[in-house]
Order: sequence, then C-alpha cells, then structure tokens
Amino acid sequence: MINNIDVTLRDGGYQNGFHFPTDYAIKHVQALVESGVEWIEIGYRNGSFKPIPDIGITGVSPDEYIQEIHNAVPDAKLVVIAHPHNINHDDVVRMKMHGVSLLRICIKTDNPQPALALCEFAKMSGLRVSMNFTRASQININTLIDVAAQCEKAGANIICIADSNGSLRPEQTSRLINVLKCTTRVDVGFHAHDNLGLAMANAIEAVKAGATFIDSSLTGMGKGAGNLAMETWLALCNFNSGADIYQTEVIFRQVQQLQSQACFNASHRSVVDMILGVKNLSVDYRKMIEEKLSEDLSNTFTAIDHVITGTAA
Repeated sequence: MINNIDVTLRDGGYQNGFHFPTDYAIKHVQALVESGVEWIEIGYRNGSFKPIPDIGITGVSPDEYIQEIHNAVPDAKLVVIAHPHNINHDDVVRMKMHGVSLLRICIKTDNPQPALALCEFAKMSGLRVSMNFTRASQININTLIDVAAQCEKAGANIICIADSNGSLRPEQTSRLINVLKCTTRVDVGFHAHDNLGLAMANAIEAVKAGATFIDSSLTGMGKGAGNLAMETWLALCNFNSGADIYQTEVIFRQVQQLQSQACFNASHRSVVDMILGVKNLSVDYRKMIEEKLSEDLSNTFTAIDHVITGTAA
C-alpha cells in the first residue's frame, strides 16, 4: 500500500519564500484529507538548511501554526521536516504536543550522529520518524547502506531517498530503493525532483522496487524544476488500483484554489534546471551556471566542468 505525502506547503515554499497564509494552509490540509491523501507536510521547523531572509510561516512552523491546523483538521496526519542544526529536544516535544504525527529529519551521511540522536529522542517522545537522505544521487551506495542501518537501529520508521538534484534515472532509483529494501526492515520512501522530466518515471520505479511512501505536491510546486505533480500521480494510483482510492476531483479543485492564490508561483523546468540535473549538481551551482550561460559560451558544459573541478578553461 502506498502512503502519499503532500509536500506543497513545504517544498512549494521555495517558490514563494514560504509565505503561505495560515488560512490557506488550513483549507489545503482540509481538502487533502477529504481527498484521501494520507500525510500532509506543513513546513520546515525553524528554517531550511541555510538561512532564508524574510522566511514565511511554512518555513518555520511555529507552535501556534501547527496548533491552528491541528485544531481545524484534527484527523490530519501532520508532518514537519527539519535539519538537525535547527531544532532541539524542546522543539520535538512541542511539535508532538501541538499535533505533529511524523517528524522528518534530514541526515548527512558524513555526519549522521546529530540526526540519529534526534531520531532516538523523537521516538521516545511518541513521534513517527522518517530519516531523509537528501542529494541521494551523490551518496555512495555502501555509505547509504551503513547509515541506513544506523537509522534503523535508532528507531526510524521510514528511510526516504530524496533526489534533490533531480539527477536520478529510473534504473538508479530502482537500485537505491531495492538496496534499502534488501538491507533494512523499515519502510522506504522517495522524493522526486523533475529537472530531467523523470519525476513520474522515477516514482513509478520506486514503487515497483518496494517504496511505500511517495512525496508529491500540487502542480509539482517545489524547489527549482519542482516535484512530482500530485494530481497526475494520484490519478495514476487510482488507475493502477482499479478503484477511486483518492478523490481526484477534490485534488483538482484544490489545484484551482492554489493557482488562484497570490502565494502561488508555478515551478518551471528551465535550461539551468536541466543542466543541474544532467551534471548532478545542487542548486548551489545555479548562479554559476546562469553566469556561464549569459556569457554565451560555445561549450557551456566544458566551462562548467572546469569551474567544478577547479581547472583552467
């Protein structure tokens, strides 16, 4: 059985500075619960990996924001994601107290201990925990296996592979999911980005390989080229199951509601996004690539490679 996690209010926040009004967030959560979506991620706790100036409410998810949504939609299974350097034990306790059901912790494979310690504490506090491996396309497979085993030992319920760079091809996605399914006993999730137009293909292969948690967002609204588009993904889930598991007409109406909001800013796959995907680069390289493209170089890829490797062109 697939568990779908809506990430519109969080990943979509990269398109609008995380400035989703609370009243929209409540209506959004209400509609997704009505549609049958299992989990709704309502934001970051205390910011993204790097500080973002003038960050909006879904970028920090304060106690009162979580509580307002929980009060309005008590049946919703609310999700918050966090980087270990941004939260402490008090944050974990307060999130649980105000209505969060699942905490997603971003884990760095070169320094996993802070995330592992938070996982252990969150489990003791009664939360379900997902350990999210970001930029999975850059992680050595043996390192992934080793750190995933540590996550399982720390009590993680889910290990999520995030294709942050939008660089994974379907066969690579299948291999990563299959490796985790063969080496751990926890549920495995997948978070797609659409830099190469492969978000849907990768999600399909992830499920075939055994993933049971899939991230998506309305219209694919998310960082850079965006995410897997929930409306098409849920329609496919219904088609494959031969039943209306999800009320797609509710999702389609909510897409229209979102698009009518001032906070809506659609994700588009640009040439820069495609280059980031092809070269397996993070968004940290966006400005450099934009500068190289503006120089109208005859061989942009070669120039980019020289910059990355630190060699002279």
